[in-house]
Amino acid sequence: MLGWCLVGAAQAAEMPPEALAAVKRVAIQHNGRLKPFDSFAWESLEHLTGGPRYQAQDPVETVVSMLTTPEAWQDVPLLQVPFLPLREHLGMDRRTSRISYNELVATRKLMRLLPAIAAKQQRDEKLTMMEQETWDAYDRFVALTALLQQDLRVVPPPPGRGPEWLPILEPEGHPRDAQLAVRNAWTAWVTAVRDGQPQAMTTAARQVAEALRAVNPSAYPAQWRLELEVFYNRTAPFLAARTLYVVAMLALMLALASLLGWASTMGMAALWTAFAIHAAGIAIRVVLGGRPPVSNFYETMLWLPFVAVLLALVFEGVYRVKYFGIAAALLAAVTLELARHVPLDASIAPVVAVLRSNLWLTIHVLTIVASYGALALATVLAHIYGWLYLRRAGRHPALASLDLFLYRAIQVGVVLLAGGVMLGAVWANASWGRYWGWDPKETWALITLLWFLAVLHGRFAGWLRGVGVALCTIGGFFLLLMTYYGVSFYLVGLHSYAGGHATPLPALLIAYLIAEVAFMAAVGLSALAAKRLAS
Repeated sequence: MLGWCLVGAAQAAEMPPEALAAVKRVAIQHNGRLKPFDSFAWESLEHLTGGPRYQAQDPVETVVSMLTTPEAWQDVPLLQVPFLPLREHLGMDRRTSRISYNELVATRKLMRLLPAIAAKQQRDEKLTMMEQETWDAYDRFVALTALLQQDLRVVPPPPGRGPEWLPILEPEGHPRDAQLAVRNAWTAWVTAVRDGQPQAMTTAARQVAEALRAVNPSAYPAQWRLELEVFYNRTAPFLAARTLYVVAMLALMLALASLLGWASTMGMAALWTAFAIHAAGIAIRVVLGGRPPVSNFYETMLWLPFVAVLLALVFEGVYRVKYFGIAAALLAAVTLELARHVPLDASIAPVVAVLRSNLWLTIHVLTIVASYGALALATVLAHIYGWLYLRRAGRHPALASLDLFLYRAIQVGVVLLAGGVMLGAVWANASWGRYWGWDPKETWALITLLWFLAVLHGRFAGWLRGVGVALCTIGGFFLLLMTYYGVSFYLVGLHSYAGGHATPLPALLIAYLIAEVAFMAAVGLSALAAKRLAS
């Protein structure tokens, strides 16, 4: 039954399932890529509001409502302003993180800041945080304006006219009868949505989809690609994988504590299933994007735990000890959860120019991030070692085995990191005519490599054992975080495409660093006390 539900001060249309399905699969050109309207709606709301849904409404229905009843949405606080100083400058309530279209237009305070920012951009000067946040807010304002004005690139270009798609309201260049068919179908659909007519909505939505494909079938994406992307959006494979990783971790911990056979079987089955779903999610992104998962920071946060779990499954096949499975499941669950909440672009965006058509760079990025996965796995194993050391005052029977497992994981990580650094040098020479330039990412990668090489050498030579290796591994993870996260977001260099503009140090990261230092201090003091007693 069709109805209307109240969304703030605006109304969002509840579309019949058949009409909703047809609209989701309409192709649109957005941010340099052809995608289904379903992806466009998710990404638009994420960009505008900071979340993929507005008040639990299906994102497609919300965006359709914006397109068909724009006047109802102009007073709704949609546009996110996360930066407190900018909110204060705009006269917003400190506790309110969103502002409406009409409020932003009425204050004109945002617009007065733009000329100076544009001038700095033309001079290629670095923007302050206030300036960057102001520009981001303006970008959201422009995106909302385009929605309210029905500025949608959903009409394929005429044959021989280039790759740029045409706005739905201006499909010039096509034969008059084709233009008329598109306009009539669109008008009928908008009218049906505004009037709340279920049958008319379904009929008009199908007519719009057919009319758009008919104007240039050769330029329209294959139906299976549109279906696959809608399936990817709706199934959320990485969310499902994260849940199964948690199940695997808990079951394997239970098996380790109680020696229950069914818990071990359940844990490994959940781990393998989560890994398969994780792999399928990455594979779908590769198919849809037409490239390896190396375009942005978000995709590396998918690849890193994938490699860690793959490595853990290999080690579990050799040692059958459950510690690798627990460590990898915990690492994957935490990383996939962080990927959902850290403000990163999760869309399947076109790869930046520096990454296009370069086999060496693709192999370099995949290898270097794989090394991060192996070393992160070693870090989790080091935490397990430290926890067991604290619980049993250094006399837990599993500590000797964990020392070996930690050593093996570091060995793999070092080999991958060294290979990644060398592959990066090959790519740098091909791209910039030099093998090494002391770029921040290069420098910190080298520092991290030398640290873990020193750990391996110290253990091999007998200078480090057990708790010392564990503490040095956790300390090395600080360097790894700086290489992977800090350089990407806080330092200027040739690898800036991997991250984004600088943001304040997240409270979660500060809390983690404090907790980590406290944990290391507890383990270290316990080891010193045990050494004094032994002597």
